[in-house]
Amino acid sequence: MTKKQHNFWRFLRYVRPYWKYVLVGAIGGVVKFTLPLLIPLVTQHLLDNVYLNSALTLEQKLHESFLLLGGLIFIFIFIYAPFTYYRHYCAGKAGYQSVFDLRCDLYYQILRMSASFFQRHKSGGIVARLINDVAQAQNLVGNALTNVWMDSAAIVVVLYFLFRINVPLTFVALSTFPLYLYLFKKLGRAIKASSHRVQEELENISGNVQEKVAGSLIVQAFNQEEKEMRNFNHDSGRLLGTSIRSLVLHSLNMTMTGTLTKIAPLLVTLFGGYQVIMGRMTVGGLIAAGMYLNHLYFPLERFSELNVVFANSMAALDRIFEIMDQQPEITSKPDAPALPELAGEVRFENVSFAYNSDRPVLHNISFTARPGEQIALVGPSGSGKTTIVNLIPRFYDVTSGAIYVDGYDIREVNLHSLRRQVGMVLQDPVLFSGTIRDNILYGNPQATEEDLIQAATAANAMEFINTLPHGFNTEVGERGTMLSGGQKQRLTIARAFLKNPRILILDEATSALDSESEHLIQEALERLMVGRTTFIIAHRLSTIMNADRILVVSHGRIIEHGTHAELIALRGAYYHLFTQQFRADEPLIPSYSRTLLS
Repeated sequence: MTKKQHNFWRFLRYVRPYWKYVLVGAIGGVVKFTLPLLIPLVTQHLLDNVYLNSALTLEQKLHESFLLLGGLIFIFIFIYAPFTYYRHYCAGKAGYQSVFDLRCDLYYQILRMSASFFQRHKSGGIVARLINDVAQAQNLVGNALTNVWMDSAAIVVVLYFLFRINVPLTFVALSTFPLYLYLFKKLGRAIKASSHRVQEELENISGNVQEKVAGSLIVQAFNQEEKEMRNFNHDSGRLLGTSIRSLVLHSLNMTMTGTLTKIAPLLVTLFGGYQVIMGRMTVGGLIAAGMYLNHLYFPLERFSELNVVFANSMAALDRIFEIMDQQPEITSKPDAPALPELAGEVRFENVSFAYNSDRPVLHNISFTARPGEQIALVGPSGSGKTTIVNLIPRFYDVTSGAIYVDGYDIREVNLHSLRRQVGMVLQDPVLFSGTIRDNILYGNPQATEEDLIQAATAANAMEFINTLPHGFNTEVGERGTMLSGGQKQRLTIARAFLKNPRILILDEATSALDSESEHLIQEALERLMVGRTTFIIAHRLSTIMNADRILVVSHGRIIEHGTHAELIALRGAYYHLFTQQFRADEPLIPSYSRTLLS
């Protein structure tokens, strides 16, 4: 089984729960396209046996005409119309329901992916697969799985009536069919490949546009509007070229199909006229055959359109299942035990790590954080501080060595139970569209109103929340754009309070803030750290002088460790980092530190 066939059958598993809708839609389609086939039959009968029959009286002709045509009208009102409605409704419902399930599974798969996945894929490209590609797949249900049955049934019934009217004439009508099948197969492969390229270009543009829209202030601050416009024009130009190449194939497909289906009726009229002249066929038979040809070639033309739909949908399914087939690198082992309530001890034993196997970024990191201790990590940018703390909640797995929490190897326990007991407050506060209430409750959706207020109060957030017209129900905007940096950070601290983790990670949580906001946030963080094992990454060393231990990281190694006083007395790397900041931060340095430095 080819990959294309495999993905098609995998998609059918999403359709299977709604097979009754597909069946009713297909039956409705068969009725919709076969009932009109009675019209040429009635027309032939009226022409040959009624209108041109001199043996019948006027009253008999009128009676036969009204009886047959009235019967057809009755059939179309009470049979054709309901079946047509249910054909469209059921096919559409099966498509929407199937795609709903597929989109939910794809979204859950994306959310489960490890951090490395999001480093390889732009967020806009991921969204394009989730929205655009899944929508393309929906056409497969609404068109392919229902239209194919009704069009096939219509062709079979039409051929039956044509053979009854005149066998040689029917073979003439089918004379262009072999060429049609050849083009159908040949162009189908090219159309699918072209569609795949178009969707990849769309994914690339979506990723770039979302990135630049999110960073629009930076674009404007650096006067890069024209440059980004040139980049967009370049990407759009590539998409335009790919789309036009795809359009050429689509146009060629429709042109060849349309030409073949228009030539055939001319051949039939030519041959049928000869048959009438030679007395081998009636006028009514020729007219009926001509009417049946419309019903024969309309499904064939639609098969050609279906070829395009199928190619586009299969290209989309290939891209969808490409993500579905990727396994998260970080998962819980089968039957991994859940962590109990932690005391908070964290132990690194000879931990090394590399994002890429040929470039290790951490080398033999070993230390132990006892329950309730505050461990600060300092060092130049790129030294590996953030990588160290990202290993604790298993955003990545160690390359060698091991990390233990309360004696449990974190790779051997249930991942959700680990992350449930780890809280994070980052340099760039992440808020989601919604209200202040929604964002704080993200830490614990089951929290009570009293818990919510206590968390906001402990985070020094109630002061500004009470000034807002809608309080906790105030909308924060995308990524919290309606709030200041300090306000956003206080909400993330309130969220951490509500989660109540045993292990807390603070990654540059007070950087890039004004002094007033920093004071409020530092005060809130000090409350948050009480009783929790805390890892603090701080650029401003004056904020971590009271830490129980300070780890100095350089080039992925811990080169010094100790208390602030011990490291100052050592006069090593930490001493030099601290003295570099001393002049700028002198008003913030306690007097005992000045004494140690002098």
